[in-house]
Amino acid sequence: MQDVDSGMGLMNSFGKYLAVAAFAIALGAPSFARAESSAALMLQDVPITAGDAEKAGTNFTPPYDPTVVKYVDPPMPTPEAEASPKSSPSPQAAPSPSETAKMDGANHALTPGMAAYRATRDISYIEPRSWAVSIFKKHHDLIVYYKGRLYKTYRAVFGRSFEPGTKLWEGDRRTPEGVYTVIGKHPSHRWEWFLTLNYPNVVDLRRYDELRDGGVIPVEDGHPIGVGGRIGIHGTDNSLLNTGNVNWTTGCISVDNHDIVELYKLLPIGTVVIIKP
Repeated sequence: MQDVDSGMGLMNSFGKYLAVAAFAIALGAPSFARAESSAALMLQDVPITAGDAEKAGTNFTPPYDPTVVKYVDPPMPTPEAEASPKSSPSPQAAPSPSETAKMDGANHALTPGMAAYRATRDISYIEPRSWAVSIFKKHHDLIVYYKGRLYKTYRAVFGRSFEPGTKLWEGDRRTPEGVYTVIGKHPSHRWEWFLTLNYPNVVDLRRYDELRDGGVIPVEDGHPIGVGGRIGIHGTDNSLLNTGNVNWTTGCISVDNHDIVELYKLLPIGTVVIIKP
């Protein structure tokens, strides 16, 4: 009796197994059909539409989720290297003579002296013999020449003496007249720069001796006043007087402050300065 029960149990288990297998085969049939359909479409030499591909089961899920893709901005272009700052203009690096230069508040063509200066390719521009200055007291002009060519004209004012003529002694408030040279260049808190001239020169000393011997030189504390000194070209602490051509110094030559800076840079020590009435 027990053997019969065991056999019946085995048959029941085998029956359940067959039922499960049949159900699995029924479920797998569409997949097999889709695979065969997909293979057939791929072997055909005709275009496959999206609809056909979907029906054939060839549309596969992409290997990433587009909703979580991180977008990266394209890299910024590499900045161009900044140009190195240019050094102060020098004759070697100066622009061509055809370019314009700012003179006396207006744009004019380069003067012959400026053209020659900017065309210079050697160290002659620092030699005193390359430069010369002519000063005309009556016209308030200070004219600079480079290698014999006009470089630039500057406005200048002079000693405030009401008596014309050259300087004779200390304190007469006259500006010297004659041929001098620049013997020093010094910064000045009051006048930006001071270009010292070699007053008194030999001619001035001889004249002074003659005047002193003739009793013309004023006497102070029992002694004749000296010949004077410390004459030069400098800036101004009252630009309105310079602009109005008002002579206000005690004997020096005064120019605008931006002009004295330019003259300081241009004129080497040893430059000849000729001062005329």
